[in-house]
Amino acid sequence: MPMNPPPNLVTAPAAAPVSAPSTWKRKALVIAAIVLGTATVAGAGTAWWVKHNIYASALRPVALTPAEQTDLQSKLKVLGQSGTATPVDPEVARRTLTLSEREINAFLDQQGLGETVKVEFTNGGAAATVIIPVDKDAPLIGGTTLRLHLAFGARMDAGRKFSLSLNDVSLGGVPLPNAWLGNVKGLNLLAESQLHNDPAVKGFLAGIRDFKIENGTMHVVLNE
Repeated sequence: MPMNPPPNLVTAPAAAPVSAPSTWKRKALVIAAIVLGTATVAGAGTAWWVKHNIYASALRPVALTPAEQTDLQSKLKVLGQSGTATPVDPEVARRTLTLSEREINAFLDQQGLGETVKVEFTNGGAAATVIIPVDKDAPLIGGTTLRLHLAFGARMDAGRKFSLSLNDVSLGGVPLPNAWLGNVKGLNLLAESQLHNDPAVKGFLAGIRDFKIENGTMHVVLNE
C-alpha cells in the first residue's frame, strides 16, 4: 500500500520581541514631567505672591481681654502724662513700662488701624506690615492694595533723645530702592519731619528717659 508523503509543516514566524523604550525616550519623559511640574508650581507661587502682596487682604486685628485692656489703659495714661505739667506720682514715673506686640497692635486697632497696620518687635527695633490701597489712576498698579514690610530702628541716641529711623521697605521680600522712598532710609524720622516741633510730641519725647526693644517687648523708662 503506497504511503502518503508527510504533510509539509508550516512553522509560524516567531513573534517580534517588544522592545523597551529607549534610554533617551525615558529621559525625555522624565525631563518633560519635571519641567511641567516646575512650571505648575512656579505659576501657582507667582499667583499666590501677586494675590498676597499686590491684592492684599485686610489684616486680622488684635483684641484684648477686659483685664488686658484695663492694664493697657493704665500704661497709656502714664505715658500720656509723661513730660507734661500734670503732677505724676514719682514712683510711677520712674518705673519701666513694658508694652508687648499684642498691646501695641490692640492699641492700633482702637485707633482704626487694626486691619491696615501690624507691628512686630525685633531686638533693637521694630517691623510693621502695612496694607496700602493704591489710587486707581496710578500707573501699572492702580486700584491694587499693596502689602509692604517696613523695618525701623528705635533707640535713644548719643544725646539721650529718642530716635526713630526707617531701615528698609520691601514688597513681597523685594527691597524698594531708597530713591523711591525719598532717600529717607537711615535718617531720624523725628528730626527730619516737623513732628519734633509739635509741642505735644516734644513733651512726650521729653518724658522718656530710656527706651529699648528686646525679647518681643518694648521697655520705656520715664523721667520724673
